[in-house]
Amino acid sequence: MEERRAKRILIVDDALDTVEMITALLQLEGYQVFSAFSGAEAMRFLEAERRRSPEGEVPIDLVLLDVMLGDEDGRNICQKIKEDDLLRFIPVIILTVRSSLQDKLNGLNLGADDYLTKPFINEELLAKVRVMLRIKDLHDELRREKNKNILLTQALEKRYSFGNIIGKNDRMQEIYELISDISNTDSTVLIQGESGTGKELIARAIHFNSSRKNKPFIIANCSAYSQNLLESELFGHERGAFTGAIRRKVGRFELAHGGTVFLDEIGEVSPPTQILLLRVLQDRRFERVGGEETLEVDVRVIAATNKNLTEEMKKGTFREDLYYRLNVIPIFIPPLRERKDDISFLASHFLEKFSREKGKKFVDFSPEVMEIFLAHPWPGNVRELENVIEHAVIIGKKDEIYSKDLPQYLLQKPLQGEELATLQDFERDLILKTLKETNWNKHKAAKKLKINRSTLYGKMRRYGLSKE
Repeated sequence: MEERRAKRILIVDDALDTVEMITALLQLEGYQVFSAFSGAEAMRFLEAERRRSPEGEVPIDLVLLDVMLGDEDGRNICQKIKEDDLLRFIPVIILTVRSSLQDKLNGLNLGADDYLTKPFINEELLAKVRVMLRIKDLHDELRREKNKNILLTQALEKRYSFGNIIGKNDRMQEIYELISDISNTDSTVLIQGESGTGKELIARAIHFNSSRKNKPFIIANCSAYSQNLLESELFGHERGAFTGAIRRKVGRFELAHGGTVFLDEIGEVSPPTQILLLRVLQDRRFERVGGEETLEVDVRVIAATNKNLTEEMKKGTFREDLYYRLNVIPIFIPPLRERKDDISFLASHFLEKFSREKGKKFVDFSPEVMEIFLAHPWPGNVRELENVIEHAVIIGKKDEIYSKDLPQYLLQKPLQGEELATLQDFERDLILKTLKETNWNKHKAAKKLKINRSTLYGKMRRYGLSKE
């Protein structure tokens, strides 16, 4: 009932008795009612309400408008309302004593949403009011969703513009310039760099600064699936293609039609799947798993890897022809340890970001902390630095970050050869033990280890762990 009581209705009629009767009827239903006895008075009221309403808010929920307003034609008022960028969202019910079809059509043609012939039955009036208010609610919801989508698009564009790929190092500046040069081409891009250097961020920046920015950006993590599942994930499958395929599935390439597909961890793709990818890159055609229909897609392909694909080609695990198809425009992201001049810049950026998110007011780092940051090799690169700053902001109590606020491992002596090998053995044994405890259920194992599945798959491959 609270929502209905809040609905605001304007009656525009020069007959006092009609206004009083409709007002009493609507107030009994819990509506808030306003009245105007001329078109000019109605327009003044709407303008005043517009000024009082929050920006973009429609000032009234419904107008009941008499056709004959003394010397004025109510349909002209209706036309003025419907020609206004904001007021046009207000539904208008025209009240008329004329029952001819042509008169009603004239009113509807000028933008009225419905009409009611005088004298009218009270229940008929209330029914039309309820319907119009419901329609307005639906229109308002659609407008809000549309506005949210516009704001989201703008936020994405801002987030993945060059200014949000943080780094003032000369090599990073070269990458920004390259992104600017290639964004509006359809050339395939291969991004190479260690884990945590921001390969996906670069891929998104290319997409959101291109002519494809309003089309899908679809990510396919090639390390997260076995060979058969990866083919289904990339190209889709038909119903009955394999056990468990109970319905047709659309693959990532189809979902990315018109936009960009980002093939993350491309170095993990098996040789048979590499052949299928080679064909897609050559002519943008493929078949779903278990299907015979050849599909064509318009996509831009961006691939990324933390592996050295040149070494993988020498070992025979990565096809040479696929490498050259992918490596049309190569981008190499330097690790954080090779751009020390970016560390303080990035640290300040993350400090401001997490202080704002956590509702704290940190302004700087102690000199000791900056010494620790500059001495650390950052094997996890920018992602590791970001996690360290978030940890420090949560733990810190004052307006400056001190060494005691940092994760403990940063304060310890770096591990050397034998110690590092022992740590890796421990990690391998822990992962194997967890996999056995969960009966090799990788989802449960990843959850128990508090890592995501793609990280678990990567570590299993690194340590040669398999159920067999």
